[in-house]
Amino acid sequence: MTASVTLGQAIWVSVKPIIKIFLIIGTGYGLSKMNVLTAEATRTISDVILIVLLPCLAFNKIVDNIEDSDIKDVGIICLSSALIFVTGGFFAYLVRRFMPVPKKWYGGIIAGGIFPNISDLPIAYLQSMDTGLIFTEDEGDKGVANVIIFLAMFLLCVFNLGGFRLIEHDFNYNDAENATRPSEEEIPIENSNDSSSNSLDLEKRFTDPLASLPPPQPAKVSNQSITSRSNTLSPSNSFISSANAPSVRSDEDYERQMGVSSAITSVHPQPIAYTSGYDIAKKNTNNSSLSRISTYHSIDLRGGQAQGLHDIIKEYSNVDQFGNSRRNSIVSDDGSEVNVEKKSTRLTKMLTSDATVSKQDIKESGKSFLPENIQKFPLTSLLIFFLKNCLRPASIAVILSLTIAFIPWVKALFVVTSDGPNIKEAPDNEPALSFIMDFTSYVGAASVPFGLMLLGATLGKLKIGKLYPGFWKSAVVLVVLRQCVMPIFGVLWCDRLVKAGWCNWEDDRMLLFVIAINWGLPTMTTLIYFTASYTPEDCLEPVQMECVSFFLVLQYPLLVVSLPFLVTYFLKVQMNV
Repeated sequence: MTASVTLGQAIWVSVKPIIKIFLIIGTGYGLSKMNVLTAEATRTISDVILIVLLPCLAFNKIVDNIEDSDIKDVGIICLSSALIFVTGGFFAYLVRRFMPVPKKWYGGIIAGGIFPNISDLPIAYLQSMDTGLIFTEDEGDKGVANVIIFLAMFLLCVFNLGGFRLIEHDFNYNDAENATRPSEEEIPIENSNDSSSNSLDLEKRFTDPLASLPPPQPAKVSNQSITSRSNTLSPSNSFISSANAPSVRSDEDYERQMGVSSAITSVHPQPIAYTSGYDIAKKNTNNSSLSRISTYHSIDLRGGQAQGLHDIIKEYSNVDQFGNSRRNSIVSDDGSEVNVEKKSTRLTKMLTSDATVSKQDIKESGKSFLPENIQKFPLTSLLIFFLKNCLRPASIAVILSLTIAFIPWVKALFVVTSDGPNIKEAPDNEPALSFIMDFTSYVGAASVPFGLMLLGATLGKLKIGKLYPGFWKSAVVLVVLRQCVMPIFGVLWCDRLVKAGWCNWEDDRMLLFVIAINWGLPTMTTLIYFTASYTPEDCLEPVQMECVSFFLVLQYPLLVVSLPFLVTYFLKVQMNV
């Protein structure tokens, strides 16, 4: 690092990472508008990040940059993260208490205040500042390792300690008496040589699926209902029924019978609700013609209207209007609708995705393997649920990497250490397990760019709808408190750590810098996914989703100014560079 940097240099160093970050976010935003990063694609890539990319990044950075002498730093990070969460939650409570906030989002606003986006944003920021002007590359890697420990605390509070329950608590589901029941009227399609009239009928039906599709029902649907829906969707009553009867058709027959189906896909290129007769029939067949429909569906989606908020709900929703877990169904050979047992267990789903956990998982924790007399003990299910969440790939990576980093002779098997034990090296004069570090470094490098693109894709689907009267004021105030006032507390906390002798500016400046910027981060993006997972797909007024959307959209424009200002002040005043 140079002896001193000018104010102009400090400002540029603070702004340059924001430019890179928003270029990546903008790329994801554009891909979302082009329907390349659809809700389905976004969820798939997000799961890949959680299962593979982020754990690799965490393992590599922690093993390579954390030592046994850094145990004190880990404790400071844990304490600092707790203070960040408590302060944000306190500000959110004040806004909820004294300003207009819809009761249906009382828990969501608290969660939005507590949990910041501690992952891709600070990592991307640090990796842009390790060029040598302010921080060295080694200091940058050490900072990334510190951020990942912050992330581990975030995961601990959101999942293991049940922070998601704040969001879930906002939802009150229907019962049998006040259930929403869309009209059961069907739109018949008569045999006709006029294909244009059939196309118009199908367009009307598929443009407004809630007008004709029955609601999700936990019980079996009658054979007559299934047959009626299948026939309704089938010109000449042959299109769907052919899925269940083997037949040999020429390409000309295929094109002739698929004329109407092409109109379907061009009008409604998005997946139909899982209870529709069309979808049931599609799931119940391996017929090549229906497979070709699906392929055309996927390709044509990119030329259609950009996906929006409802598409996020359709992809992430895990409940029906009664609050029960949604179950997939197919049509049996006799024409009746039956529920399908999921091949993946609840544990598998919970550990491989970020928004598939609910209070039901807490209640059922331990029931499959613990004796009944042990299950009766208080807090047993909570303890099992806590331990199950420690099996998340990112959590395992952090626990395993910290264990390795704190044992010098084990760490020497992975990386070269200056003062570590002398362990026999591999033939290439590298540590014996250095290939694991090569693998995790190569794979983990993709985590942050993909994460930022998914952030942009998510923001691209958010739309501001009808807001609760006066809520915009509450959202603006909380955003200002989070991104303008909380950083002041962060700077004061860092100053307090130095005065107390826990840290010093010579050896711990990267740790202090990471702590400071984490006080000024926006709300976690996962908030939108959790909210969508608890929202029924057929919800007519998703108040919670509208509040979350507006709240998140406000924060990132302000971030362009607030974070560089915080960094510039911290560099010139606190660190005195």
